[in-house]
Amino acid sequence: MQLKTLVHRLNQSFTVHLTVDLQQHNPEIRRAQFISSGFLSQSPKCLYLDTTGNQFVTLSYWDGEQLQPVGTVALGAQLTTTIAIQNQLLKLLLQLGKALTWTVTLQTAINTLAINAITADFDTTLKDATDLLENPVAIIDLNGQILSRSHTTNINSPSIHAAVETNKVARWLLDHGFAPENPNFLTQVYMAKDNLSAGPMLITPLATAGEPIGYLVMTALKTPLNDVQALLINQIGQVIAGSLVKNQLMSTAESQRDQLLNMLLTERQSATFAAQFAEQHATLPTAMVLVKCEPLTGQSLVILQQRLQYLLTPHFQQVLVSTFKQRCYALISLTLPAYNGAAFKATLTQITQHADCRLIVSQHYVNPEDTVAAYTVCNRTARLKTFRGRVVFCEDQFYNLALDRVNHVEILPFFINPALRELLAYDAHNKTDLVATLDGYLQATCNLSQTAKNLYVHPNTLRNRLKHISTITGCDLRDAETCFKLASSFKLQRFLVANNYSPSSTLPTSDPQPQNRRADEAQFEQPRS
Repeated sequence: MQLKTLVHRLNQSFTVHLTVDLQQHNPEIRRAQFISSGFLSQSPKCLYLDTTGNQFVTLSYWDGEQLQPVGTVALGAQLTTTIAIQNQLLKLLLQLGKALTWTVTLQTAINTLAINAITADFDTTLKDATDLLENPVAIIDLNGQILSRSHTTNINSPSIHAAVETNKVARWLLDHGFAPENPNFLTQVYMAKDNLSAGPMLITPLATAGEPIGYLVMTALKTPLNDVQALLINQIGQVIAGSLVKNQLMSTAESQRDQLLNMLLTERQSATFAAQFAEQHATLPTAMVLVKCEPLTGQSLVILQQRLQYLLTPHFQQVLVSTFKQRCYALISLTLPAYNGAAFKATLTQITQHADCRLIVSQHYVNPEDTVAAYTVCNRTARLKTFRGRVVFCEDQFYNLALDRVNHVEILPFFINPALRELLAYDAHNKTDLVATLDGYLQATCNLSQTAKNLYVHPNTLRNRLKHISTITGCDLRDAETCFKLASSFKLQRFLVANNYSPSSTLPTSDPQPQNRRADEAQFEQPRS
């Protein structure tokens, strides 16, 4: 493109003040790049940009012997912030690139990079990206940590690290990058201030599924910043982000936030919990439950974690879903009234149907440091054989957990209440249903009307049966303590049946061997990380 035509196009978005007659000075221009001492290519077909002041960019070209000034481009008189000036610099470079470059050719190169990245490892993808940019790159996470992974020829990792550190790029990103008040952070031109870089750098956000994970910084250590790099960097950043996540080299921002759950499960310094939550823009919960999530259809933990994050988040104030010791867990911020409400269980039941999983829900608690105890209870509940359904509340399994911890299944039958034993024998001999009647009465919290309704019998019939039970056993069914003991005995019986104990078996008279008991107890101990 001729210089005169190019300047005319620039005038559509910027004010260009010419210092030469373009009728006499009208060379062909094919590239545009920032000027930097020691990096001047002396190409007669390149338009050079020099940021001589905050508000202006000087344009020039090489006439074979020296730089020939063309004029200046005004970035804008009202620009008062560094970011605003940098945005205008990027806009200028992009406009030049779109005018001078065959965008179809660049898109073909990006498509090839993206296709190859599907199967290639990360180092290969990064090398292909740096070849396209003709410069090395640095990767910076959201916490400002520099992860230099570029292996461009003749440029080593320490050089890249030094350039980024010298220019305090990481600090600038912490102040001006991804943030709740700045959700539309896009590619930026960063003005380098050292003798290492060839003028400005390029910074573009790395994100996956709309979720920020870090930044890609192109350090101008081989060639000065040019129009082609400005056109390429954003799409290259998308490919790099996908490769980072695919190869599990960088966690997503959401997964970094979810790692707070792992912190609660492993760290004991509760005084630092609030600060670590605040660093990830999360709130340290003061009312919560821990949920163990078990896949039912063989899906991977990563898929289950993502699915539960999507399904749980809309329903609760804050949800952290993470994997810990090859298991999936969720921490749900929840008030006590909500925990005890019917809607909570209904919501979880619906979620398990969509996610094809079982949820083991801990007791409600208010101290984050109790997450370790909730983790232990969830795991022990998951090993029980006494629950049914896809949503299991640990508090409903309290007796079974206690019985399981006794860990002497052989002697537990001895503690079945003798009244229940007597009724079992009576029913077997007389073909009656006194055990079922007593069970129904206790489950209905000793409410005569509700028991009669549940058992489909007349209330007088129920009264006669209960009187008969009292005559056989000598138990006063109006006494709360007696009813509690009988209800506990029913729970014990169900626990034994679930663990394959037959009530007709002969009761053992000896404990397990001590060494076996110690081995059994060890499997229930919480591993400390």
